[in-house]
Amino acid sequence: MGFKFMRMAAITVLLLEAFTAQAKPLVLSSLKPLTLIAQEVAGVNADADTLLPASASHHDYPLKVSDYTRLQKADVFLWVGPELESFLQRPIANLPSTKIITAYELAGIQWPANTSLVGEDDHGHQAKDPHLWLDPRNAVVVAQAVADHLIQIDVANAKQYRVNLQAFAAKMQQLDIKLQVSLKPVSAVGFAVYHEGFAHFVSRYGLHQLDYVAFTPEQKPGAKHMHQLRERLAKEGKCLFLEPYNNMQSTRDLAQELQLRVGTLDALGTQGATSYTQLLEQMAAAFSACLANGRN
Repeated sequence: MGFKFMRMAAITVLLLEAFTAQAKPLVLSSLKPLTLIAQEVAGVNADADTLLPASASHHDYPLKVSDYTRLQKADVFLWVGPELESFLQRPIANLPSTKIITAYELAGIQWPANTSLVGEDDHGHQAKDPHLWLDPRNAVVVAQAVADHLIQIDVANAKQYRVNLQAFAAKMQQLDIKLQVSLKPVSAVGFAVYHEGFAHFVSRYGLHQLDYVAFTPEQKPGAKHMHQLRERLAKEGKCLFLEPYNNMQSTRDLAQELQLRVGTLDALGTQGATSYTQLLEQMAAAFSACLANGRN
């Protein structure tokens, strides 16, 4: 009798532990940078994971059956919005609206004051650059939304989520000041990026972007645009930035032709960023390394 009781008690403990593990809220994000932000709020009380593989295009990606299952199981789904991830509109259409955070629509998001470039109308620019996570002030807005959702579904840990949010906000304020100081010496150096996705970072830190090669990674630049790009870079360009997840040999050839330094910008944190702070620090370091060597 005693043995059976002890066995049942042990089984009960195991079941309770399993239930507790399963009951941990899950914040599923479309992209790694959003997951890095969510992790700051989730701490040890909730899980944060990414829907898309690190190498996947955030403009277009064919979801697998397992991806749909993960979407259904998530307690919170965080994405930028259709302006960046239009392919996700249909997959999340049947999810409860209460568990979806659309970062693009959050009140308080800071938008670059003026990111217009020559030829904008010819290339179908959107009014707002959706790569909003590249401004640390926006990261705090996103974190606030994540905290609000977690507090509603996990009341027992509400206090800790608030503490985590406050700590992250303070850390972002310090990071913002640090990046402003470190990037100021190279703010006047002209450069171009591979695709038009860095306006939030460029605008926040007053950098001198001359142009882009392609509006999106999937879009092939036209002859007129490439002619204008060459003219601008030949006149005052010092650096051309590539990205680690796109094949850009033609862009490397352009840099060699114009004798420009080449740098790499990783907006998605695929090159080992394990925190949101590290993601932005790596980007600032990439800008500084290329532009500092390009100063007159």
